[in-house]
Amino acid sequence: MLRLSIALLSCLIARSSAVSFPFEAQPSTVPLVGDSSKDASNPFNFSNVNNIKGSDVYIATLTAGGTAFQVQLDTGSSDLWLDTTKLKPSGTQDTGVSTAITYGDGTVAQGSILIANVTFGNFSVPQAFISAPGTNATTNGDTGLLGVGPPLLSAISNTLQTTTFSGKTLLENVFAANPSEPNYITFQLSRSETTGTTSGGTFTIGEVNSTLSGISNAPKLNVVSKDRWIVFMDGIIVNGKNVTGNSALSVTGQGPTQTLANLDTGTSLALIPQFYADAIYSGVPGAQLDPSTGLYIVPCDTKIDLSFVFSGVAYPVHPIDTVQAATSTRGTVICFGGFQVSPGGDTDEDFLLGDSFLRSVYSLYDFGSFISGTTPPFLQLLSTTDASTADSEFATLSAQRNASITGKAPSSGGGGGSSGGGSGGSSDAPRSMVFSTVLLSAIGLGLGMALI
Repeated sequence: MLRLSIALLSCLIARSSAVSFPFEAQPSTVPLVGDSSKDASNPFNFSNVNNIKGSDVYIATLTAGGTAFQVQLDTGSSDLWLDTTKLKPSGTQDTGVSTAITYGDGTVAQGSILIANVTFGNFSVPQAFISAPGTNATTNGDTGLLGVGPPLLSAISNTLQTTTFSGKTLLENVFAANPSEPNYITFQLSRSETTGTTSGGTFTIGEVNSTLSGISNAPKLNVVSKDRWIVFMDGIIVNGKNVTGNSALSVTGQGPTQTLANLDTGTSLALIPQFYADAIYSGVPGAQLDPSTGLYIVPCDTKIDLSFVFSGVAYPVHPIDTVQAATSTRGTVICFGGFQVSPGGDTDEDFLLGDSFLRSVYSLYDFGSFISGTTPPFLQLLSTTDASTADSEFATLSAQRNASITGKAPSSGGGGGSSGGGSGGSSDAPRSMVFSTVLLSAIGLGLGMALI
């Protein structure tokens, strides 16, 4: 996983045991879960938390042994771990073995594997989890992480397979206890109209958001990995130009111009090959690539027409997501590409597509034979971004986002930007490559959480 962000969507659908969870943004100045953010009809209390580092996380409330934890939801991993430093589940059973999950930024969640009764929304099951007191892998005040990826990726399952204890993932146990429940989950990550940043959305288990039911007719993208949500991608379209090919991998069924993309809700931005990052950003006037971070530094009024293509369908990305913003050490705004150059060398994927892409679609993850039966697992995507509307509202959203960062009212003269770039007058535009330390300290990247 790599970190993320979301906005309130008023859509709860009554079903037998299927559930959906609206969530809302919480500014860094309010508590993690304030009374005003709680919804009696929202059993997951699904919300977004953002701090001054710009590292957004999607959290939900999960109860283990009678104690409530705020856990990230992450499609890029498959284990449940909890920071038990101050919160102590009761009635736990110790399996007598330990395990650790290490992330790419060096953070670790490690400790004893315990079993407790866990309640997630309307579902309650006995569940194995890692008790990780003092872990340095928490973010923005959360107290754990729930991986909702393919079961084969689970460290707990692998560790317990030679014992008498069950190491099944939480979703495996939920679906086994509710055999009539469709074995899929969905995410809809909304965007705040006042700041242009993610501030809520909906997470569901076993149901589709009724306002986005068109996803049922979307192409089924077969998952081509045993332990990650990886699918074939046809290419991208940048300002009307098709960009394809240059995959570093070759798997069965892959077309000559296709690449492999991993869709990960636990990633704030995205990691992509430099060939594609250059196609997106190198033509922007004033753009500079910082090789130490893999980030393109760009003027804040940069507006890029970008789409990702899956199964012949183009999914436009809102231009507010192609360019991200953070505070510099001088208190001004630094803007950078939302699609970061990958360091390369990954043997599973070419692209790691996080929230900078996922905010523009409604996504469905069907576990299929990952959990039961013989139907291959698949993903479906439904575009939620109208390219024309996104183009017209970009200037306003960009100005409002910058104002929310600096605390200053947006100026009336902020330009509307232009396709492929702008003047950069509204940003702390780069003049040299001294921004790597600034970026790392200002935004925390949120891209160091990939499993290794």
